[in-house]
Amino acid sequence: MSDQHTTERPARKRRNYALIVWLLAVAVLALIRYRSAFGPYKSFHVWLDGLGVAAWVRNSDTEVLLFLLGVVLWRVMRTLGKGKTKGLLGDLGLSRGLIKGIAVGGVFCIPILAIGVVRGLMLDGATFFEPKMIRIGFSGPFAEEWFFRGVLVLAMVRMVGVKFWTAAIVGALLFGLVHVQWTAEGFARGWPALLATGAGGVWFAWLANRWSRNLYVAITMHMLMNFVAPWYGGADHEMGNLYFEAGRAGTIALGTVLTIHPGLLRLNWAKDDRAASS
Repeated sequence: MSDQHTTERPARKRRNYALIVWLLAVAVLALIRYRSAFGPYKSFHVWLDGLGVAAWVRNSDTEVLLFLLGVVLWRVMRTLGKGKTKGLLGDLGLSRGLIKGIAVGGVFCIPILAIGVVRGLMLDGATFFEPKMIRIGFSGPFAEEWFFRGVLVLAMVRMVGVKFWTAAIVGALLFGLVHVQWTAEGFARGWPALLATGAGGVWFAWLANRWSRNLYVAITMHMLMNFVAPWYGGADHEMGNLYFEAGRAGTIALGTVLTIHPGLLRLNWAKDDRAASS
């Protein structure tokens, strides 16, 4: 009986700690979602607008909040985990593997990049770059991967002891919530986007975990897949665009196959990294 209690007690603690972190994550998302309801915040944005600050710059405070509040959640997990940490960057999968992560993510995105270039040349007035794409293609994906995959998956698994797939699925559901309106009508209309972005969140988490807890792989792919979306003539994550869906499907297929069988493109160093990290 005592052995059973000894086993159950740590498991119960892990569940409680995980629940605390997830509830705090929901609070973070609620703050970001409804921050415009605060008078001072709204007045500040009106003031910036009067100064001529572009909307994409003003709205980049979403990424700033995800980044800073992600650090806060990491500190909470560090306290709960009682020192089970390799430092902020290490826990989030960012302490090493920058070049490898960019290279692997870039290879995986060849289909969506190639089809995007062709599609952009086919369209009249297609935009290959404009300033607002900095947020769409760089700051937004980085902040989202930092928070939803780095903090809520990689750090949760290492520091709190949550099973990988549990952390990946919960993190993906929270990631999906960012892409729908929090109303009954919003969920009714946005459930396809919720499912699609949720599935994408699980996939990004799986990639980061399989490539030796290297978050740069997911960051690079997320950035490139967002950045090229305007080349297809639509907004990022536009569903129903045949060309975009073909490019995304090709990238997902290539990334999945090469993650399972990295030797197909002589990416054998990945096997050594995974063995070392296990």
